[in-house]
Amino acid sequence: MSGRSKTTDREKNEKIRQLREVMGVSEQQARQALQSNDWVVERAIGAFCEDTSYSSRGGGSHHSPYHTQTSSSSSSSTKFDRKKIDQLWANYTDSRDPTKMNLDQLLRFIKDLQFEPSDREILILCWKMSASKQGELQRTEFTNGCQELQCDTLDKLRDRIKQLNEDIESDNEKFKQLYGYTFNFARSSTSMKNLDVQPAMAYWKMLFIANNKPLQRFKLLDLWLKFLEERSNQRSITKDTWDLLLDFSTTIKSDFSNYDHDGAWPTLIDDFVEYAKTAQAQSSSFNV
Repeated sequence: MSGRSKTTDREKNEKIRQLREVMGVSEQQARQALQSNDWVVERAIGAFCEDTSYSSRGGGSHHSPYHTQTSSSSSSSTKFDRKKIDQLWANYTDSRDPTKMNLDQLLRFIKDLQFEPSDREILILCWKMSASKQGELQRTEFTNGCQELQCDTLDKLRDRIKQLNEDIESDNEKFKQLYGYTFNFARSSTSMKNLDVQPAMAYWKMLFIANNKPLQRFKLLDLWLKFLEERSNQRSITKDTWDLLLDFSTTIKSDFSNYDHDGAWPTLIDDFVEYAKTAQAQSSSFNV
């Protein structure tokens, strides 16, 4: 007798459900694959990735959508292989739920990409994969993101994300899309409608600073962050303030000569303008 505990019928049914959800196969195909791999879901996924003949076993007509798309992708481009994405995913999937990467697997994935969690490249990666929640990545998000980026290896993905990071420094439309995505992503791990001010400040730094140098999009970034730090009663940032700060940063002159206090600016930005004008006046008096 083996020392391993016997898999119960309930556990088997759950593993079959997980495998069917991940690989898009029939119940019979999932059961056969799991039986051949000691009822270990990760090994069964690997078997599907390595042996496309699984999709035709058991006399069924149900084929894995992943293998179907691999064939169409391979026929249109020899440089991109959908099957490699499945294999790459299997290296990082959560053992308790193969439909996602949990935080530990995600951190290992980031490390293997040779990035740090605080790098702007990781925010770009989450954006391009349409990640819906901080600290985890769904299989569909991962596979669809890799498909869109046309990356089927870590090296390709690393290079593509680095290129996108360079692109957004000069491409205003891409930056606007990334900026718009960030607010909901940043508050996704909470049930709050607004974004707490501390994570908001961290994401503003990530967005507006590249290579330790502020981008030209927001020349008053340091002063804005100092203003928020000194404003002890400011606990959160609304979506309206988040969105309009980008407009403010790209349209308002540093001397505020084109700023309209009667315009539709949030109160927080109105207060910042008064704060900045006072700071600038004090700086001017010191330099006289």
